[in-house]
Amino acid sequence: MISITGNIWEEIKTNNRLAQKIKQDFKFSENISKLLVNRNFSKEEIFSLNNSIDFLNPFLNNFDFINSKKLILDFIIKKKKIMVIGDYDVDGTVSTSMLINFFKNINHPCDFYIPDRFLDGYGVSKDLFKKLNDKLTELIIIVDSGSKSHEAIKYLNSLKIKSIIIDHHEIYKPFPKSNALINPKKFDKVNHEQKNLCASALVYFLIDILNKELNQNNPHKSNLFLTALATICDVMPLRGLNRNIVMKAFKDYNYNNSYFINYLLTKIKKTNNLDYDDFGYLIGPILNSGGRLNKSHLPIYLMTSSNKLEIEKVSNKLMSLNNKRKEIEKQLINEIREKNLIWIKNKILIVKDLNIPEGLIGIIATRFLEKFNKSTIVITQSRDLLKGSARSTPDINIGSIVNNAVIKKILVNGGGHQMAAGLSIKKNNFNSFKKYLEEQIISDSDNVKTYNSKISSSSINKEFVKDLYKLAPFGNANKKPVFFIEKFKIFKPKIINNSHIHCLLKDSKNKFFESFAFNSLNTKIGDYLLNYKNEINIMCEFNLYGLKTDKINIHIVDIIV
Repeated sequence: MISITGNIWEEIKTNNRLAQKIKQDFKFSENISKLLVNRNFSKEEIFSLNNSIDFLNPFLNNFDFINSKKLILDFIIKKKKIMVIGDYDVDGTVSTSMLINFFKNINHPCDFYIPDRFLDGYGVSKDLFKKLNDKLTELIIIVDSGSKSHEAIKYLNSLKIKSIIIDHHEIYKPFPKSNALINPKKFDKVNHEQKNLCASALVYFLIDILNKELNQNNPHKSNLFLTALATICDVMPLRGLNRNIVMKAFKDYNYNNSYFINYLLTKIKKTNNLDYDDFGYLIGPILNSGGRLNKSHLPIYLMTSSNKLEIEKVSNKLMSLNNKRKEIEKQLINEIREKNLIWIKNKILIVKDLNIPEGLIGIIATRFLEKFNKSTIVITQSRDLLKGSARSTPDINIGSIVNNAVIKKILVNGGGHQMAAGLSIKKNNFNSFKKYLEEQIISDSDNVKTYNSKISSSSINKEFVKDLYKLAPFGNANKKPVFFIEKFKIFKPKIINNSHIHCLLKDSKNKFFESFAFNSLNTKIGDYLLNYKNEINIMCEFNLYGLKTDKINIHIVDIIV
């Protein structure tokens, strides 16, 4: 089937014999059984759908973790101050905050620094350490960056300053010569689940090891919850250990005990319970707004302070920055023209607009990815260079592509992981970069997409959607199931927030369904919903709002007429 957007939709072929066996063995519905087969869920993952799963620390005997533990404990014993340097996104600030809270909990002196996106650039550098010269301690812990910071680590070594790197971005030999380097991706044969952990998860497990060594019976209770927040916001694959981390965090931690979470939810007037999607769409953008608009240190105060007045003040500031970011973002997206869009074999979209502020290129890349469902690189000017931020679909490892371009000296620098990356490039190398991308990407002019099955509108009810949500949390490597439904009429379409379309869909039995098409204004889908009068067939997902509520609606993914 060809949709109005040019996509070719095919139904996923299911091994019905395996699906029937899962249905019989685990007493699941046919829909869930098919999804489990199609997504190749392991026996442990299947078991976790109806049972609570505890997970062990997988790094208890890992040399890098043991080495890091010994180094930190040596400084704790000697009561020497430690400095933590993080990144300005959610994963970086959560990693930093958890370490600060750990040191506070044992009354050990510590300091932190979050590089300014505009003044310091990404990660750590020799220039940054020169800038911080008077503040540097004898041990620096670098989180969520550092895997390529050879010159920076060399500079610290020259000052006899010890360093620990805790990172999850793509890495290649030779490694920086830090005293300890935690990055599961440096090993070819490491467990796949460990390679897919974010920096916050690595920090979480390191703190767990340290607490055991110090006989700390009351570690910071919010650590797992914050790790789940970072896991979702950094778009980590939500399978295996990551899925267990998120689910256990929601089950075991009462977020009502977190003053900053509750204050944020109250201020944004969220009335139902916190759910998985709220991390990525509500809380994450607020925390990220500081780094996007020159206030990268603010989230740390929010997550480490016990002073309610300070938490309220910082929360208000971040929410104000986030609202400002939204307005700037909308204006910029409206001003981006067709001439700014460069397509690479219909697989990667480059948005090149030299007027976009550096701090917003990442979020704009996300918006274009959502709009076109294509990996997107947004490029702007940064002094005498071009700076880019990429967000990817699961079929393209954008971090690996960027890393290889750095090795080939096409890019000045860059790095990332499968779903996101950053890069810097000389202006006269831009065409070489485009050519390089064309060589890396296999053409996919047919634009084939898959859906799970065809269903009737009569099967849509709360029980059906709640059943699907047994597979939650949804996200990278565990997307919401897509279904094909025929014969709807569109009623009462309206534009929301100058971006989304809300409407009612009426089936042949005159039953109405509340429906949304997100970021669809000025797209073919949006135009159809606002103007088309005949029947449509849809590809759709289902949203369940609030893990403990019954409110559902349809998310329109594509239209077929």
